[in-house]
Amino acid sequence: MMGMNKVVFLVILLWTFQGKAQIVNVESMRGATGDSVGTHGIVDGQFYLGGAQNVLMRLYGSANVRKTVGNETYFGIVSSSWATRIGGDQLLFERNGFLHGRYNLELSPLLTLEAFFQWQSDKPLRIDQRYNAGVGPRIRAFKAKKWEVYVSPLVMVEFDLEDVTGKHSSDVRLSTYVSSNTTIGKIRWNTVAYFQPSLTNLSDFRMVANTRLSSPITPRLNAVVSGFVNYDAFPAGVVGVPQFTFGTTTGLGYRF
Repeated sequence: MMGMNKVVFLVILLWTFQGKAQIVNVESMRGATGDSVGTHGIVDGQFYLGGAQNVLMRLYGSANVRKTVGNETYFGIVSSSWATRIGGDQLLFERNGFLHGRYNLELSPLLTLEAFFQWQSDKPLRIDQRYNAGVGPRIRAFKAKKWEVYVSPLVMVEFDLEDVTGKHSSDVRLSTYVSSNTTIGKIRWNTVAYFQPSLTNLSDFRMVANTRLSSPITPRLNAVVSGFVNYDAFPAGVVGVPQFTFGTTTGLGYRF
């Protein structure tokens, strides 16, 4: 079984090497892997081929690893998608991805200290490079038998380099998120919403919501459906880059 773990993990890493954007749903990973001591993780994958006048081929992959030692937890996440549209007058190619690392120190059942670092590249949104680093508390706001809600008011610094214009900028933002984790029968449902205003210009803000539902097929293999909506008041300064974006994925998740 360990050999199969490695094979699946390497396949997804090959997908992600092509290097999804700033949506980081660490909370869904916590719920799926629990909080037991040791190393655990999730590998998600999707392949889509379809279309009418044009043929759309899309690969999506992510690998998430969590290691817990005592009251300390380390998260590592790599995620990306690769898509091409074949037919018509143009061959379109898009890719995006991120690397994310996070450290948690549990001070009590209600309070955890978080610190994170992230690198991101998103060609469709004309982000060549984006670096984020932040720190703050994670607070358990509500807990029931099959439902938990967490709030985390983080402060982060950000550096941006645009893809087309080459323009670079830096900022300090709040990166506050609210996370809801619940189980309905065998379905695990997680939703996390981020609000990221600039501390120097409150009209410059982002809002991101991500939801993920997973249902077991086998003890380790899950069917996964996820979706996101994203609003950026000031996207990259290139004509045609939208303020509002959304998307969905369906596929399989393998837990190890």
